[in-house]
Amino acid sequence: MVGGQILKSLGQLFQKNIAQRIENISMKQLFTIALLALLSSSTVWAQRVLTLEECIDIALQSNLSIKRAKNQAEISKAQYTQSKFNFLPSLSAGASHSWREGLQFDQTTGNLVNTTALSGGMSIDASLTLFDGFSNLYGKQQAKASYQASEEAVRGTVQSIQAQIVGAFLQVITIKEGLKMNEATLSLLNEQLDRERKRENAGVGNMEQVYNFQSQVAQQQLTIVNQNNQLESAKLSLIQLLLLDPAEDYQFEGITSNDAELNKELEDYNTVYSSSMDFSPSVKSAELNLDAAEKNLQISKFNWMPTLGLRSGWSTGWSSNLRNQGDGSVVDLSTQLDRNRVKSASLSLGIPLFSRFQNRTQLQTSKIQVLNSQLALEQAKNDLTNQVQQAYLDLLNAKTSYAAAKESKLSLDQSFDFAKNRYDNGTIDFVTYLQSLTAKNRGDLELVRSKYSILLRQFILDIYKGELMEPGTN
Repeated sequence: MVGGQILKSLGQLFQKNIAQRIENISMKQLFTIALLALLSSSTVWAQRVLTLEECIDIALQSNLSIKRAKNQAEISKAQYTQSKFNFLPSLSAGASHSWREGLQFDQTTGNLVNTTALSGGMSIDASLTLFDGFSNLYGKQQAKASYQASEEAVRGTVQSIQAQIVGAFLQVITIKEGLKMNEATLSLLNEQLDRERKRENAGVGNMEQVYNFQSQVAQQQLTIVNQNNQLESAKLSLIQLLLLDPAEDYQFEGITSNDAELNKELEDYNTVYSSSMDFSPSVKSAELNLDAAEKNLQISKFNWMPTLGLRSGWSTGWSSNLRNQGDGSVVDLSTQLDRNRVKSASLSLGIPLFSRFQNRTQLQTSKIQVLNSQLALEQAKNDLTNQVQQAYLDLLNAKTSYAAAKESKLSLDQSFDFAKNRYDNGTIDFVTYLQSLTAKNRGDLELVRSKYSILLRQFILDIYKGELMEPGTN
């Protein structure tokens, strides 16, 4: 009873003391505390977690190369639209007003007069190309091919950016997973260090083992610091690719994978190659550019052909010199405009005889452009072939490494567990224990690297085939 009363009295005294302290806090201090709490919470919430899919979406929306390619496609689209309008007739209108003083020929009156006169006129002209050596026809086909090529160039740029983002993202995740493993190793070493200290304090251990573990803990901490630096560098590279603000805090969410996905049978190379070649925007763009160059060559060949055009017009005018015969007054404007109307129509034929060798030079240039386009197409196919071959071989090697790493990890884990038990029982020395731990860590890291290497190469092949699937996240 007495003890309970004492505890009760102490509790009341403590509550009273706390209440007095709260009362003594000024409003300014309370505001400061609240502001600090708000800033702390905003710092926590400011962290943004991005998945691979989100990173790709951000890049596709903000990447400057993609924007430039889209702008070029818009230019090509406008040029293609204009090539259609080139078949339409042209129409123009004009008007004039002039003041003259002195001896002059008045076209409205048809007289030579020495006077001050005002005159004016208006006209409408229309022209239509009936035949231009098929320039408009082939020009339209060329513009269409160029427009389609520019659209494929946009898709090719998107494909390239996707591959860059996937590579940078998986680099971050691989380092991040390795960092987790090194942190787990550090935790294990700290546990061993605490155990050795307790053994030494109890008189059953020795300081040599304590120093050994202290050295390994320090070495592992240095490894973690270096790997943290690598992680921050990889994150910065990815953030810069995404054109995000490096001052903000970004975290990147890992990708889930299971053994079924990692161990699934590799698709036949010929199938992968065929799908990639059929989809490849770069190859399609090169093919369309070749088509455009061939159409331009056709235009150059027909530059020696004659052109046929139709033109028509209407005009009228007035002059202050045109006067009535009776009273000498100036004929009114409406009457002059009606009397002076002129209609015209003409058919013109143009035959190129000598153009200072411009047509020949243009033909030679067009032929070379076709050859260059053929080489560009061959280069695009060779580049794609090399890329698919390399990615396929890398995926095959990664799968082989992953299978070997899994087998190795099982053996290394068992070996480490056995070595740890023997070390705890004092039957092996510290060096042997450390060798087993190092081998285990190396095996764990190799398994992680080979796992993400499989994912990276598979994503790359999916991009080449146009089958980039939505990645899973954990």
